Amino acid sequence: MPRGLPEIVPPMSSEQFRKYGHQIIDWAVEFMKTVNNRNPTSPVKPGWLWKVVPTEAPENGEPFENIINDLEKVVCDGMAHWQHRLFFAYFPAGNSWPSILGDIFSNGMAANGQTWYSCPVSTELECIVMDWCCKFLGLPQFFLSTYSEPRSHGQGILQCSASEAIFYSMVWAREDAVRQLRARFPTKKEDPVNGKSRAELLNMLVAYCNNECHCCVERAAMMGCVRIRKLKADKKGVVRSTTLMNAIEEDMEKGLIPFFHCAIIGSTGVTSYDDLMEVGPVCEKYSIWLHVDAVRYRTKALAAFAGPKWEKTTYKYPNNVPPDLKHYGVASSRRLRAFKLYCVIRNYGVEGIRRYIRNHISLARLFEAYVERDPRFELCGGSFRFGLVTFRLKGYNSLTQKLNDAINASHKIHMVPSHFHDKVVIRFALCAEYANERDVDDAWNAIDHHATEILHMAQEELKNDRAMRDTFMQQRKHDIHFDYFPHPDHTEKLAEAKQVAKDLEKSIHEDALIKDADNTAVDGSWGHGDPDAFSNYDKKLRDNPEMVRFNWEEDYLRTEDPKFSKWHPCFICNATENCCKQSIQ
Repeated sequence: MPRGLPEIVPPMSSEQFRKYGHQIIDWAVEFMKTVNNRNPTSPVKPGWLWKVVPTEAPENGEPFENIINDLEKVVCDGMAHWQHRLFFAYFPAGNSWPSILGDIFSNGMAANGQTWYSCPVSTELECIVMDWCCKFLGLPQFFLSTYSEPRSHGQGILQCSASEAIFYSMVWAREDAVRQLRARFPTKKEDPVNGKSRAELLNMLVAYCNNECHCCVERAAMMGCVRIRKLKADKKGVVRSTTLMNAIEEDMEKGLIPFFHCAIIGSTGVTSYDDLMEVGPVCEKYSIWLHVDAVRYRTKALAAFAGPKWEKTTYKYPNNVPPDLKHYGVASSRRLRAFKLYCVIRNYGVEGIRRYIRNHISLARLFEAYVERDPRFELCGGSFRFGLVTFRLKGYNSLTQKLNDAINASHKIHMVPSHFHDKVVIRFALCAEYANERDVDDAWNAIDHHATEILHMAQEELKNDRAMRDTFMQQRKHDIHFDYFPHPDHTEKLAEAKQVAKDLEKSIHEDALIKDADNTAVDGSWGHGDPDAFSNYDKKLRDNPEMVRFNWEEDYLRTEDPKFSKWHPCFICNATENCCKQSIQ
C-alpha cells in the first residue's frame, strides 16, 4: 500500500456476515411462521417513518445488531403483509423459500449480465427457464428459443414487471410499424417535399386496447408517444371483433394507421378476457401487432433497442451465441434473476405449481358461492375462472365504497376496489400460498358484519329511498336470520364493525389514505378514475329504482322453528351438517 493512505477497514467481515446471515434467516423463518398473528395492513399514517429513523445519514458506521434490532419498528410496523392469510388484495405474490434462497445465491454471485460474454449463464439460463414455462403452459412452439426449436423465431425473456413488458411491447410494435412505413414514405432528406419526418410517422399511428386493460397500457402509450384508443367492452368485459374492426376502419378513414392491439387474458380489475380467436383474425387482416404478453419474433424486439454500429464490429460472436439481453430493454445490465425462477420450478415441480393455482381457483369458487347465496350482494364481471371474484352491494356505488373502506379501516382484512362499467366493485383475490376454506369463511364473515353495519347506517339516511327498498328488506331478513340462528361471535363482531364505521365517518375527510368512489381506477388501484361515472350511475339508480329488484318468491331464510335448531347453518345450503362445501372443488 502506498505511504500516507489510510487502511480501508470493511464494515463487516466474512465471519460477521456468516453470523448475521444466520440471524436474518432465523428471523425470516420466525416472521413467516407468525405473520398471521399480525394484521394484514398497518394503521400508520403518511410520514410516520420520518419520526422513527434519523433524518440524516449516520456519519460513522454502527454495529449490524442495531439494524437487526430496528427491523420491527422500521420495517414491520409499516408493512402490508402480502403473505397474510387474510390479505385478499391486488394479486398473488407468494414468497417461497426456494425463491428466497435463489435470491441469496444471485446476490452472492453479484452477476452483471450485459453481453453474453460478461455472464454467459445469465443469458442462457433465462432462455432455458423461459422455454420450460412455454412448454408446461402449452404455448405454441414458435415462442420457443432456437435451442429448443431450431425453426422458431421466438425467445422468452424476463421483465421486472408486467407494466414494463407492456411498454416494451408497444415500443417494439411502434418501431416495427415505423420501419414498414419508411418503405412507403421517404425521409425529408430524401424527399424535401413529400417526405415525412419520424415525428410525423409516429403521429399517424394509433393503438387499441380493451377499456378493462390495466392503466399501464395508457401509460405505455404516453411514454411511447403514440395515440391510443380504448375500446368499449361488452357486459362480460370482452371486446368483440366488430368493435375492433369498426374502430380500425374509422381511424383509417381519418388517415391514421392502426398498428397495435393489446388484448387481455384476465384483466386486473375483474379478470375479464378477450377471445383471441375472434380478434386475432381482425389484427391479421390489417397487419396489426396483437399483444398478449408474448413476442413471437425476437428480431423485431431486438431491432428496437439494438446498440450502435460500433458494437457489431467490436464484438465478434461465434455461431449460435444468443442475442445480448441488454438489447431487449432500456437497462444495459441485469442480475441473475432467472435463477430464482429456476429454483422455484425445480423445487416445486410443474405439478406443485398446478396444485398451487388450482387451490386458489377452488377457493374462489367457494367465495363466489357465498356471494351468490346472499341476496344483498351481486357478482360482477365475466366468468370466474381465475382466483379472483369481484362483487358489490346491490344499490348505490357509495355503499360498496363505504363497505370497502370499512373493511380496510379495520386492518383485519385487506381488499381493494375497482369498477366494472359504471359500478364500483370489490376485488377478492386469493393470495396466500396455503390459503384454505377457513380463510374464506373468516373473510366472508368479516364482509358480512361490515356490510350489515353499513346497511344499518344507510337505512337511517336513505329510509324513504325507493332504489334501496329491496336491499333494506333483505338486510332485515338477514337480521332475523341471526335472531333465529345466533352465532357466538356475531354480536361481538358486529359491535367491532359498528365502531369501525363510526371511526371511519369521523376520519374520512382528514385521512389521506381513505378515498371516495370517484377516485377508484379500472385496474383496482387508486386514482385516475372517471369522476362522473359513479355519480352518474347512482343518479340513474335514483331515477330508475326498478334496476335493483330481487326475486320476491325466493325464501332467503328457509328457517325452521328455533326451538329445534340452535346451530348456525351454512351460508350456501343452510345445512347444519353434511355441508355442501365439500362438493365445491
